[in-house]
Amino acid sequence: MPNRAAAKAAPRKPKPAPKNKTRGVGAAAPASTPRKRATTPKPGTAKKAAAAKTATKKAPAPKASAVTGRTRSTKAPAAQRTPARSTGDRTRTSRAPKPKAMEVSYSGRIFRSRLEARWAVFLDLLEVNWDYEPSFYQVGEELFYLPDFYLPDHQLWLEVKGAPFMDAASMAKVLASVAGPMRIPLREAPYTPSDRLILGGPFRALKHGLMPVHTLITPAGPSLAALSYAAFDVDPGGRATLNAIGAPWDTTAATGIKAARRPTPARLQLLLEPEPQLRASTVPNRIARAYNGAYRLAFDDASKNVSDHEVLSAVSRRRSGRPLGAAA
Repeated sequence: MPNRAAAKAAPRKPKPAPKNKTRGVGAAAPASTPRKRATTPKPGTAKKAAAAKTATKKAPAPKASAVTGRTRSTKAPAAQRTPARSTGDRTRTSRAPKPKAMEVSYSGRIFRSRLEARWAVFLDLLEVNWDYEPSFYQVGEELFYLPDFYLPDHQLWLEVKGAPFMDAASMAKVLASVAGPMRIPLREAPYTPSDRLILGGPFRALKHGLMPVHTLITPAGPSLAALSYAAFDVDPGGRATLNAIGAPWDTTAATGIKAARRPTPARLQLLLEPEPQLRASTVPNRIARAYNGAYRLAFDDASKNVSDHEVLSAVSRRRSGRPLGAAA
């Protein structure tokens, strides 16, 4: 039987005995290796582990394309796909935004677009008095309208629009303003309801023997508007006038309620850029000079002013739609 004193004098970290050898009597057991209790697996645990392992093996790996060599990605289920991005309650559409109009300073007024400035120059070259955006008017229960120009000597309204800006609301406003249930009044006593409005679209190069025409809107019955064409002319006294040409080419509702859709491109062409018509006599020089001056008008991008000195010299005796010295 070994001596206990000899066992105490042994090194602090004795060399562990081989597992296949029996530990001697009286030898101290290692304190750092506690015995593990044998546990019996629960029924069904082995089957679950085997099923999970089989499912992992069955998951198909992404295959590479034989043509490009790229790995094809698998699509997520329909329930996990990301919904379309939306702004507020409306989903984004592919409709192109309206082009931004460029403001222009001319004759003491700031015009919202170059097309409006061209029409102001055109009227000044014809010596036609004008008021720019005189007032807001209600033309429907939920429709308010700010006309572009009023021609007091002709008791006529002028709405200037490019095709991208003539939407359903704009069309409803111009129709209701002179033919709807809430027509806007004239700006002179006795302030009766207006009955004439013309649409001013982009200017074209003047063609020999052809007279430019514009769409004229007039009442045709209760909440009904007639569309016809009109042309500028000069009367025997030298005064510029606007005369209707022929019978109306269409009638449309003027209820003061915005339509569901905007006019079609073909409709906008008829409204804003109608084809010029033949004229028995030549176009008066004064009319031709006004159209050519408005069409060729030049602008300075830096200062946002009219930079056509020839035109500015021709209208130098007018200011803000009136002759110099005349009462506004």
